[in-house]
Amino acid sequence: MRDKAAVLKVVERHEITHVMHLAAESHVDRSISGPGDFIHTNIVGTFNLLEACRGVWGSNLKGKRFHHVSTDEVYGSLGPTGFFTEQTPYAPNSPYSSSKASSDMLVRAYFHTYGLPAVITNCSNNYGPYQFPES
Repeated sequence: MRDKAAVLKVVERHEITHVMHLAAESHVDRSISGPGDFIHTNIVGTFNLLEACRGVWGSNLKGKRFHHVSTDEVYGSLGPTGFFTEQTPYAPNSPYSSSKASSDMLVRAYFHTYGLPAVITNCSNNYGPYQFPES
């Protein structure tokens, strides 16, 4: 996603109509020791993908969808209620959550400014047998 020309080429060549975007860099501990990768992938990569979709889709937006999968980490630490809602203010506390919040704001801006058909979802951690072995 860091290669803007390559992203555009894929969206054009394969006539992409639906994108499920997860902004690929993850894990809070990694973002603390190396925040640059998170900025480039999660923010610049999101921008590149949004621009590719906007460029290829143009005004022909019927049947198109940009699904941006974010994280509950953008809301900060879990408070006394034990949950977040859509009205909970953003309060990112790490380079990871800040980069995800930034990419959320880009998607929101493309929805409002360009009419890009986009949705943002904020999920919590998913666990499984191949979960990254964080300590």
